[in-house]
Order: sequence, then structure tokens, then C-alpha cells
Amino acid sequence: AGGGDDDEGGPKTTAPTDSSGLPITYLEAEAAGTEGDYDWGDGCDTETGRVKVPIADPAPCIEPWDETADNGGATAQGVTADEILLVLYKGEPDPLQQALIEGAGADTDPNAVNQTSQDYINLFTDVYETYGRKVRIEVVEASGGPDDATAAQADAIKAIDLKPFAVIGSPTTSAWYQEIVDAGIVCVGCSTAESQEQVDAGAPYLWPTGMSPEQADAHLLEMVGKQFVGKPATFAGDEALHDQERVFGWVQAETETGEYTARNDAFEEQLAEEYDGEIASRFTYLFDPGQGADIATTAVARMKEAGVTTIILSVDPLIPANITKEATAQDYFPEWIIGPSVLADTTIFGRTFDQEQWAHAVGLGLTAARADREQSDSYLVYEWYYGTPPPVNSNAVLSPSPERFALGVHLAGPNLTPETFEQGLFRAPRGETGLTVARDSWGEGVWPTTDHNSSDDATAIWWNATATGKDETGNEGTGMLAYVAGGQRYLPGEWPTDPIPWFEEEGSITLYDERPDAPPDYPPWPGSPAAG
Repeated sequence: AGGGDDDEGGPKTTAPTDSSGLPITYLEAEAAGTEGDYDWGDGCDTETGRVKVPIADPAPCIEPWDETADNGGATAQGVTADEILLVLYKGEPDPLQQALIEGAGADTDPNAVNQTSQDYINLFTDVYETYGRKVRIEVVEASGGPDDATAAQADAIKAIDLKPFAVIGSPTTSAWYQEIVDAGIVCVGCSTAESQEQVDAGAPYLWPTGMSPEQADAHLLEMVGKQFVGKPATFAGDEALHDQERVFGWVQAETETGEYTARNDAFEEQLAEEYDGEIASRFTYLFDPGQGADIATTAVARMKEAGVTTIILSVDPLIPANITKEATAQDYFPEWIIGPSVLADTTIFGRTFDQEQWAHAVGLGLTAARADREQSDSYLVYEWYYGTPPPVNSNAVLSPSPERFALGVHLAGPNLTPETFEQGLFRAPRGETGLTVARDSWGEGVWPTTDHNSSDDATAIWWNATATGKDETGNEGTGMLAYVAGGQRYLPGEWPTDPIPWFEEEGSITLYDERPDAPPDYPPWPGSPAAG
């Protein structure tokens, strides 16, 4: 079922391919009724048709590669008969941003984070097929902070000069990935919240984390239109607003190029055309932790002056602390709708916001309902393979890109190129919509355009200011993000018109004691540190 050049897992045969030259998977063979014609190896769970890895939706099984077969040698830059060269970006946190994140309880030591990322790369490229090639990792260390475009561009050139097949990781500025993809190098997890136009232009090289802003906005539009437009602001902190029809404001993070302006215009037009809704006031800002207080003062004043009852936030994880505290200072208590955001829809950051305000927050959850950190896929798979817990508590954000890279290689077959990597991810089978796992897919079928982003679905969330428990890093505290209906997730077009039961504890979940959709429990992978 995989394993690079590992000799474990049953007899080795050259993996059969389909008409496109890509390896046939167990699931494809099963659909054709020919799964019995192949030896899938001991690493394949024939009950699921997937590799025996304890995560949701692991790679589909293929026949293990015959190490004596010809894999095509140098099929692309950074690829030889023996290795795949991968560059890993090692970030240098901005001191203020690092202090704020550490204040929320997250591990930020660059050395520990980098080593953990390397561990995940080694793990997934061992258990998935690499067709006789080992993955060699070269680290490029940041020469500036995460939003330093000049440093990012210079660092990208260092990475390009190494001539890798792929890169994992990125600073927050797009200057990094733009250089990488222009050089024809696969860039996995190299951006978040890039416009659909930018993602399409970067194909087949750019593979962002999460949805595109337009995809997330489609969820937001449907949720706001069906649940909020034309209804009274009953969730506001100011009871005087409860009988008033909602008046919407939108606080939106912006880029230096102002690319979200057109996106915001499109959202407003669709809200009016499809749901007869209106945005009364809009405020955009450039992310800068040092300017948070000034940004908040202007944003709140503008919303209050426009008579906004309901503020939609599409923001970074730090600015809501400033904005909510400023709203209280200005004696202004609206509703808060959590829109597409970067980690603002989490418990770890929600606890840093003004709790009197955040107790009136509902919205869109792009991340899935949680169980204890020890039950997360990223924790389970690390402990399963290495025999020890992940060394940093930010493991949940470190594992997806290495797994995605390994999955693309696994499904690309021996003729590894950026184009076959793309074809491989496009043919990855879609998983079921779950509760504690967001559903990932690529290619056609879910969104109006060809999809190079990952997750497809979303859930309804609210802030339970009195609930206690662990945040995403395992720290105990008060205030928890609550997931409606146990974290039920909706694909585009599936949001209900019946009222969603926000602020109702019955049926909502803050943290599962036991995951309802936990992955199977497998013995340690043969040859792994945990196996001895």
C-alpha cells in the first residue's frame, strides 16, 4: 500500500496503471469488480480500500512498487530515480505576533515547529508510495518576519536556487509563493485566503490551505441570507436591538494590493440579488498587530455611526481582541457574526477577545468540531508512528501539508511531474461529510471552478462564554467555541432555512470526550520508530 523503499508490506509488483498512466487504486478496482486480481500488500485495509493510517480519509491503496522496476528516473526538476527534493520553509515569527500567540497558549519555537513538520513529512512519505524514491528535505530559514515581502522574495529565490520539486510552508505574504509558482515549483500549504483568480493562475503549482475566500464567502452568503436577513437582531448584547431588523456591517482584512475590494462588491451584490440583504457599512484594514488599537477605534466608530446591529468579521485571529474591547469601551453591544477568518473561529483565540462582546458571537465554522487534542488525527498519527506525542501543541496545523504532499506523490505514480501531482490529487476519493473532520477534495464536482483548495464544508458555531474545557492546544480555561448539532457540516447549497439553534446548549458540543468519527486503530507501521 505504499512505503517508498520500505521492504515491508507484502510482495512487490509494479503498480498497474489506468489509461492515463496513473496507478489504479483499490477503490477503482473494487468499482470494476477486479480488486481480487491484485496483491495490495499488508499495508492495505481492504475493508476501507485505504492505507492503514489512523487518520480520516487516508490515501487509497495501490499495489506496492517493485523496487527493481524503472520509475522513469528524472521525471521533473527535483526528481531523480532515487530521490524527491523538498524544501521546507522555516518561519521567523514577528515578535509582537509571537507574543500574542504565545499569550494564547500556542507553541511557537521555530526549531521545534520545523522539526515536527519534518517528522510529519517523513511519516507520510514512508507510509504512502514514493515509487523507489526517498524524500530529501532542505530547510530554507526566513530572513525576515512573516509579513516582510522583501525578505520573503529573497528567501523564495534561495528555495528556487535549490531546484526542488516542491515546497511546503510559507510566510503570510504572497511574495513567497508567487516566486515559487512562477518558477514552476509545486507549493503545498504555501498560502491561505488567496483569491480564486490567484489560485487559478498558480495552477498546477499552488495548493493553498483551506478554502479560497470566494468559496468561504459562498458559505457565508448562504448562511447569512437564509438565517439572518430580514430578521430581528435577537443575539445582540444590547437588548434595545432585539426588536430591530438587522443592519449589517462588515469588517474585512485586506491585502496590500486591495484585491478583496472586488470580492466584497460581489458579496454585496449577491446578498442583494439573492436574499434582498444589504451591507450598511464596510471597513477594511491591512493586518498589522502594532496598529490594532487604531484599526479597532476607527472600525467600531464607523459601525456604530451607521447604526449597524450585526457585525460580520472576516479577519485575522488577533484583531477581534482589539475590536471587541473597543466596542465595550464605546458602550456598543451588537451581534457578531464570525465569517471566513484565519483562526478567529477557534477557542484558543476566542478566549483573548472581550467576553462580554463575544458572548453574542455566532457564525461560520470552517474548522470541524473538536475532541481532546489527544484524539485529533494529527496527534494520533504522530503517536502511532513515533511512539511519542507530538513535541509541539500546534500539531493540528502542521500535519495537513505533509500529508497532502505525500498523497499527491502517491497518486501521481512513478512519472512524477507537477501535472501528474495535480492529476493525483484530483483523483483522490472524497470522504464522507463528518463531524470532527472537514471534508477535503480537489478538482471538479463541488465548486463552480476547478478546485485547487482543500476543504469543502462548514458548520454553525457560537461562543459559550461560561463553558470550561481545553482549547486546541490542550490548555484548560473558560469560554469555548460551541458547534451546533454536534458539528454537523454543510456543503455548498445545503444550509438550512429553518432557524439554526444557536445559543442552545442541548445538541451543541464544545469538546467531544470520544470522537464519533474516529479513524480505525491500526498497529504501528512496520519499520516505524513505534514498531521498534
